[in-house]
Amino acid sequence: MIIGTAVFGLPASAEAASTSLCKGFSQCEKRGYGHAGYRVRQKVSHWNMSPGTNCTNYAAYRLTAKRLTARPPGTGSAITWAAAARRTGVPVVRTPRRGDIAWWGAHRGASGKLGHVAYVEKVLRNGTVVVSEDNMDRTFAWRRIPKGAHYPQVFIRYPRSDGSVSGRLDAASARDGVVTIEGSASEPDRPGRPVRYLVTIGAPRESEPMEQFEFSTAYFVFRWWRPSEVTGQHRVYLYGLNTAGTAGADALLGSTVVTF
Repeated sequence: MIIGTAVFGLPASAEAASTSLCKGFSQCEKRGYGHAGYRVRQKVSHWNMSPGTNCTNYAAYRLTAKRLTARPPGTGSAITWAAAARRTGVPVVRTPRRGDIAWWGAHRGASGKLGHVAYVEKVLRNGTVVVSEDNMDRTFAWRRIPKGAHYPQVFIRYPRSDGSVSGRLDAASARDGVVTIEGSASEPDRPGRPVRYLVTIGAPRESEPMEQFEFSTAYFVFRWWRPSEVTGQHRVYLYGLNTAGTAGADALLGSTVVTF
């Protein structure tokens, strides 16, 4: 199972409608434009994104380096970020604030076919945004982007997480005595660590389920199975179990009816 999706950022032509403030970690540092420590953390996967200098791994790093932010299910390549946010109730707005994620869809604002995301560092009175970003040419940069054709289409305003496991149950099925669970989840205050799950069959955990079992995986998107002796049609519940001693609580990620 793959860790994440390879993501591409803006090509060099993006500067035609924006002002380059700096390029590369060294030049940006010399001009007083920081990277919040990403220079030494770029080879680490953040939000299970592909590690290295690309736009999504950098944006994910900024969302998790100094604040807890849950990754919405469906957040893969940059092009998916806005839709994934909307589906999970994360605000997607037109008016930016510092700390938002600027988003461009495919071939918009000089982005490539997989879109682009950047971190909003500053918003000027006229709406111009100053962003820091990582790009497809592996160049870290800061840019000033006025309103116009290359302006971000929307801004994603991720809320702070309380540390609870966040995710969803995508599907559950049973065949030949084997139950299969598919979903995606992460624990915001334990990025990259295995998440523990509890599955109950026939009733929620606080009642008397016919069968229950736990499993764990470090993959954000998972498909897991095990033998089951249950027969008939029953509701299956999937819980994310919060790590003891950390912030947050267990979470019901979803339920669905399965014929065993």
